[in-house]
Amino acid sequence: MGIRISLFLVLIFFSFSLRGDERRQVMQEIIQIENLRRHVASLHFERSSVVYSELERASRYIQNEMKTLGCDVNEDILEWEGQVYRNIVSEKRGTVFPERTILVGAHYDTVPGSPGADDNASAVAVLLEVARRFQKISLESTVKFIAFTLEEAGFLGSIHYAQRAKEEGEKVLGMISLEMVGFTHGTQSYPPYLNPKHYPNVGDFIAIIGNEESQSLLEDVVRSFRKHSPRLPIESLLVPGNGEETEEMRLSDNSSFWDRGFPAVMITDTAFLRNPNYHLPSDTIETLDFEFMRKVAVGVYCAVSDLSKKSGQRHVEGARR
Repeated sequence: MGIRISLFLVLIFFSFSLRGDERRQVMQEIIQIENLRRHVASLHFERSSVVYSELERASRYIQNEMKTLGCDVNEDILEWEGQVYRNIVSEKRGTVFPERTILVGAHYDTVPGSPGADDNASAVAVLLEVARRFQKISLESTVKFIAFTLEEAGFLGSIHYAQRAKEEGEKVLGMISLEMVGFTHGTQSYPPYLNPKHYPNVGDFIAIIGNEESQSLLEDVVRSFRKHSPRLPIESLLVPGNGEETEEMRLSDNSSFWDRGFPAVMITDTAFLRNPNYHLPSDTIETLDFEFMRKVAVGVYCAVSDLSKKSGQRHVEGARR
């Protein structure tokens, strides 16, 4: 009897282990490293307002890639210093609550003189690959994938979009800003207001940051990452107010949404706190960790999917009350 029971337990353990392996295999297949690498390679050139033709070239590439997904693609136009600039918006329409939107954004411009592999082609690559994975999947709420322009000029693209969204009353459930998500390093530094004793000294984690108004969104996104991308180390931070006293946490498009009352989180490899190539010609594709990027993309994909489902649950719970 004892032998039979032991054999039965072994079979059960093997069954669950196999299912776990199958689940991990499915998650690995969700995002393809080859696509991430292709996107970064296709955007591996200076994309600054100083070289307007190259910024337009990047815009066309992103538009063409988004159009292949079968989603509606629009240009959100703004003018600055006599030139026309474009936020590129790909929309996956929700089937249950189409008026409610989840925004996933990444800026596609660079500073002058840099090919911007980590800053911010890495994030655009994740944006495009996550959008691709949602092509044939129904979502309850609408998801918009936005490639922002002129982030390096003072977040002008995201300010333009966020202000218009506020004026038009867009029901934004949450915004996810992808800011440099492709670099890992053997060391990690922190701003002076954070005690490094409480954080890792190795730069192998992804950071997820929210402000006070975004606490619920931050908790939801962190929960999804930890559940679906468990091998990716995560550090999260909730900053007071709109991050006025934590300047490093405002240095991306999330701040444009914080300042206008929208819940938003930034997902980042911590930029110059880790990457010595920040804003330099050495920010090249050879420096990126694509397996790290893949794990980040899986987390983003699952977080967006979970947020879409949760918005419907909240609606039902509110109706019951």
